[in-house]
Formats: sequence, C-alpha cells, structure tokens
Amino acid sequence: MTAISVVMPCYNRAHDLLKTLQAYDRQVGEEPFEMIAVDDGSSDETYQVLSAYQPQRYSLRVICMDANQGPAAARNRGLALAGAPLILFVGDDILPDAYLLRGHLAEHRRHPQPGVAILGHVQWAPDLLVNTLMAHIDGPGAQQFSYYYFKDGIEYDFRHLYTANISLKRDFLNSIGKGFDTEFPYAAFEDVELSYRLSKRGLKIIYSAKLVAYHYHYHNIWTFSTRQYRTGLMACLLVKKHPELKTRIMGREWPYWQLRWRLAAQFWKTPLKNAELLEEECLHKLSAYEWIPHPNLDRLYLPALKYFFYKGLIHGTFGEAPLGGKVLDRYANRVLAPLLN
Repeated sequence: MTAISVVMPCYNRAHDLLKTLQAYDRQVGEEPFEMIAVDDGSSDETYQVLSAYQPQRYSLRVICMDANQGPAAARNRGLALAGAPLILFVGDDILPDAYLLRGHLAEHRRHPQPGVAILGHVQWAPDLLVNTLMAHIDGPGAQQFSYYYFKDGIEYDFRHLYTANISLKRDFLNSIGKGFDTEFPYAAFEDVELSYRLSKRGLKIIYSAKLVAYHYHYHNIWTFSTRQYRTGLMACLLVKKHPELKTRIMGREWPYWQLRWRLAAQFWKTPLKNAELLEEECLHKLSAYEWIPHPNLDRLYLPALKYFFYKGLIHGTFGEAPLGGKVLDRYANRVLAPLLN
C-alpha cells in the first residue's frame, strides 16, 4: 500500500524539474510512495520532462491542465487522485532532503490525531547564490516564510500552512468537502484560506525542523515586489471571504490607515509625486544593494516590501476607482519618499 502521496503542481519549470524528480528517487527507506505531478498549463516543456521521466523509487502520475489555472486548482486535481492516507504538498522548485518522506511518515506516527499537520523546514539551496534580499525575506523580514522565528516541535496557527513542505491526513483534508479555493489565481493566501477552514475542524500545525527541503527560486527586488503586491491583492480576497480575519491578515493598523488615506486623498491639496515614479526609483535604489551586505538593509527592505503589500491592499480595496490612485499616491509619498531621501 502506498504510504504517502506527494502532490506537486508544476508551472514552466522544465529547466530545473529533472533535478527535483531525481531527488525523490534518492529518498531513504522502503516505504512506497507516489508522486502526482500536475502541469498547470505550462508554456514550456514541463509536461514533456514529466512524461519522459522514469522513476525507480516511486510511482509517478502526470496530469496536464488545459490552461493555467493557478496552484489551488492544480493541487485540487492532484489531491483528487491521491491514493495514500497521507498527503505531502511540495513545490516544483523544492528539492527534498533524502530523509524527507521518512521523516514525515515518522512524525505522523508520533501524532496520529486526524487534525495534526506536519510542517517541514524550507531553506535556500546550498548551491544557490543568495543575495541580500533573499536573506532578508527568509530571515528577519519573514515575508516568504517565518522559519527564522520558529522553534522545533512547537504548534503554529493556520497562517503557516506552507505548501512547499507540509503533510496532512487525506481524510481530514477531504472532511471539509471543498479543497483549495480556486478563486485565488496566485500562489498567495490560497493555502491560508484552506488552513483557516481546516482550523475550524481542529487543524494543528506542528513544526519539525529536521524535515528539510531546499528552495531553488531566485528572487530580486523586482520579482519579489511583484509577489508582495499579489499577496496584498489575495489578502483582500481572503478578508472578503472571511471578514473576521481582517486585522490578523492586514495588520491592526490597516483599518485606521484605510480611513485616514481615504479622507486625505479627498481633501489633500498639496501636489504629490506619482506613485509609479517613486516605486521605480525605489526599486532601482534597492537593486543596487542586492549584493552589498549592510547592517541597515533590513530597515530599508521592511518598509519597501510592506509598501508593495499595501499597494495590493489598496488596489484590492478600491479597485479601479480614481480614489484608489489618489490613496496610493498619498501612501507612496508617505513611505517611499522618506526612504529615498
């Protein structure tokens, strides 16, 4: 009997996917497992790479989506086909340590309760060059993962169901009927939304630091600021679906600033610098420091990346209304202009 099903959504990863598939062939132990790889409408050779691979250690099932629908839909497709009692969600840019699957199985034997999920550790791959931004977002900034602040064996709340390396009981996952919400088009907060619904049925996320997986995903300030913006957009969608989460997701200061910016944008008469121009100047400035370590960089990255998250919140809140543009200009002048000065 298959012990665990690995569900891996894939998108435009042909250049590096073979390395990931081969890593699962090096898993230690005799426990049988399967991988369900779902090509989410890639425009490159991802499906061909998946279809051509012949694993020795595990069984591989490859599914191809007709069009790109986002990771939520891809995971749902994989979950529906999974046959094992345990589900391990991973990313196509995540390379597993040789003991990863054995470790997840062992942790579930230690915690057989239906609602217990085991969260493994994710870190930058040792052979990946890590710039100052990448060190920040996985370090003190914690904009990508919060492992920098985690302690081994401790339970964490629904906000930390990281689908890069987490395992759950299949029956518990299916107990809520609906899987990941496919209205989330981006890889942001679709996992938190599922986790929140599961938390109402008793979900407990326990962190195990020894279950290591390596992240192969290079970021610079341009790519990650886009990610932050999309995260802000998806935060608005999450709060629209679950209004009670507003302060936990958007921050306690958001309702106050939302009202203040709305009023200021309506009555502020002093000419403001355009938000897009300030953003571009800020990104150019920060990009110059990506390979120059400095003790004050965290103090620059924190407000800059928070700005792009809030930009997503502003657009998610006001939509295309002219007032939203005025609010964004006001916020950019408040946050980015001082950074540049």
